[in-house]
Amino acid sequence: MNNSLKQRMQEEGFQLVSIDLFAGPGGLCTGFKWAGILPLLAVEWTDTTAETYSISHNAEVFELAKYTTENGNDEAYLQSFMHESTQTLLIHGDINLVSSQMIKSFLLARYGIDSENETVDIVSGGAPCESFSIAGTRTVGDERDDLFSNIIRIARTVNTKAILFENVKGMFSKSKNGVKGAIFQYICDSFEDEKVTPSYRLVSRNQDEILLRASDYGVPQTRERLFLVAIRRDLKNIEFHYPEKTHGPGCDKPFVTSGDAISDLPIVGMGEESTNYIYPKTFQNENQEWYVSIMRGNYDGNGIHSRSPQHLIDSGLYDEYSISCHKGPGHIKRKQDLLALIGERESMRSTFDKLTENGEIDKYRHLFPKTIYGSRNRRLSIDEPSFTVTSHCLDEIIHPTINRAITPREAARLQSFPDWYQFAGPYVLFHGAKEQDKYEQIGDAIPPLLAYAIARQFVDCLPKQI
Repeated sequence: MNNSLKQRMQEEGFQLVSIDLFAGPGGLCTGFKWAGILPLLAVEWTDTTAETYSISHNAEVFELAKYTTENGNDEAYLQSFMHESTQTLLIHGDINLVSSQMIKSFLLARYGIDSENETVDIVSGGAPCESFSIAGTRTVGDERDDLFSNIIRIARTVNTKAILFENVKGMFSKSKNGVKGAIFQYICDSFEDEKVTPSYRLVSRNQDEILLRASDYGVPQTRERLFLVAIRRDLKNIEFHYPEKTHGPGCDKPFVTSGDAISDLPIVGMGEESTNYIYPKTFQNENQEWYVSIMRGNYDGNGIHSRSPQHLIDSGLYDEYSISCHKGPGHIKRKQDLLALIGERESMRSTFDKLTENGEIDKYRHLFPKTIYGSRNRRLSIDEPSFTVTSHCLDEIIHPTINRAITPREAARLQSFPDWYQFAGPYVLFHGAKEQDKYEQIGDAIPPLLAYAIARQFVDCLPKQI
């Protein structure tokens, strides 16, 4: 590790370094940085999502498409990034085209890390579950492997101490060759393949242990995700422990609720936008005060270092009085009338059923779509955590007291993204578009506070770089 990087880590309190694959808009990166882990390299292929990551984390962007041209690799462009740096480098492009040699070259030239003698501490990634290719014979070390295998490939390339793999709960039951749940075992076996060097051991395959619920760690949302942790086999003395719950029954703090998370934000109606924020003089409870202080970048205690990034302050993109992406979506008259029918803790489905039971559905049937999905148009409760925020959250979540869908900033608050976060791209796009709109980026991300809880365990068990 070069002296420039060591100096930055010392000054800013970083203790470990990582590689952030399938980086998304940077939810995991944010939680890792709060815990003292600095991502050196990141890989993300979606345009708007990469822009969000770059702006919010001051990452330098290497455009893979400018390097892998039709006329061959542009070595001059590659070399322009081979300079000493302390900035995170975001590789924007298809991870299948990111060679192992490129990763090693960037680490050595920019950060002075020679993977033969020293290494990054953690390689993290959450490949989309639909991308796994399980057909055919896999050749060890083949860089043309599917997306999932790239996590293991790059981890072995840099001889990392630990791997973190994140995915959806449905992975437990995903089938392989007609056998339910076999894909999960296949993934676990891939991590623990002892035929290759270095080899890794999983901390646990126990589904009850590796499935974490975000609300148990201060996120105002009941989202569940599985996290596999692998440690290099030769590191016999490293014992990773999954984080203990910090919020909810049996803990010192109750769950952070939707009301705690968003009630301090400026009130905006349909089509209205606010860019001004006034810090509350009083709070409803200690939970809200704690949560809002993290969201506003004012918290630095109990192991969380959530200060607002200086580069955003210097550029004028964020200050203590500003808020971004807080625009209420507009709705047609029929949708407005439908939302007005849906009460607290109710959904479009439950409202339809209630009206049917009461014999009133004929009066309102024209407001409902032909197919009524249970996950659509559900109203938040101010005194409970939100249900899962997904990439479809614009169509799924209604404000607890205002008859509109939530704003991107409210969705970000429910995910525990701080207010200084700058989400690039349009507000709304067709969901199948290659670019991701603000809602889709936010809904697809790992909640930063959940990432923080896991990151703290790595900081506790891995040898410190600084």
